[in-house]
Amino acid sequence: MEPTHHPSHATTRSALAVCAALLLFSTLNPQLSIFAQGSLTPPGAPAPTMKTLAQIEPRTAISTAAVTITQPGSYYLTTNLVGASGQNGITISSGDVTLDLNGFAFLGVPGSVEGIQVSGLCTNVTVRNGNVSGWGSGGVSVANSTSYNLVFDRLNLSVNSSSVGINAFNALISGCTVNGGSYGIIAVESDVRDCSINGSANAGILVDLGTVSGCLVQNCVGAGIYVNAPGCQIIGNTCIRNNLSADVNEAGIFINDSNNRVENNHVSASGHAGIQVNNAAYVNNVIIKNTVSGNGVNNYLGTGGNDFGPISTAVTASSPWANISH
Repeated sequence: MEPTHHPSHATTRSALAVCAALLLFSTLNPQLSIFAQGSLTPPGAPAPTMKTLAQIEPRTAISTAAVTITQPGSYYLTTNLVGASGQNGITISSGDVTLDLNGFAFLGVPGSVEGIQVSGLCTNVTVRNGNVSGWGSGGVSVANSTSYNLVFDRLNLSVNSSSVGINAFNALISGCTVNGGSYGIIAVESDVRDCSINGSANAGILVDLGTVSGCLVQNCVGAGIYVNAPGCQIIGNTCIRNNLSADVNEAGIFINDSNNRVENNHVSASGHAGIQVNNAAYVNNVIIKNTVSGNGVNNYLGTGGNDFGPISTAVTASSPWANISH
């Protein structure tokens, strides 16, 4: 037999070195690798991943005063603004508008007109969330009585004694505060809720064909709440130290028409009278479940022809409709 020949150690090492070199080369050059997988076509250009400004803030910024809004949309203040003499701060002359003051101050100057005016026939307008002060003719007003679906919400207003804080038709007025003014709020065919009025030169709230509920009215020279039309509801309000002039034609709550409902109000320390119906011509007012103090025999005036709940103290009251007098 011929002897069997085995490869030398040197030959084995050389073969292993060649295999390792081929493996490394195929790794560095995937096109030559037997292990390469997937498409060799490079991807397209990178697509944008950031949102546009309109997507981040899809509203229109207002950065100067003396602006007129003429198109529907959502608008917002970007900073505190100061008005100009002879001009409104912002005039809204379009319906379907939301104006967010964004918590900023909107300041008038001597000779300026109104802070925010809803002008023309406008529907579906909301103004909210900011401070309006120092305007010559008023804080917020509605110029056209046929406008409707208006909302004024969480506005803080300081106005001088010759102007009106909020003067509105066909509106919901909620969560607003007014300091000063000839009237704090004049509300015609409107709903006033959860507002605070202080120091008006006349009535704090004058309501005409509307409702007033959950409000605090204090330190007004005229009536706290003056009811100036039939069919109003005055429910759950607090009136303190109003009618500072002690006028016999003003009261904590003064009712100047027929067929109104005055219920569950707390009235104290009013000049002349607490709750008063103006005269015998006004009848069928329902006055129930109120608490009045500080005016003695004048706590409730004008009972003839109107439906007053029994007037007594909390201790002696037996009717659930009783008015409490202290």
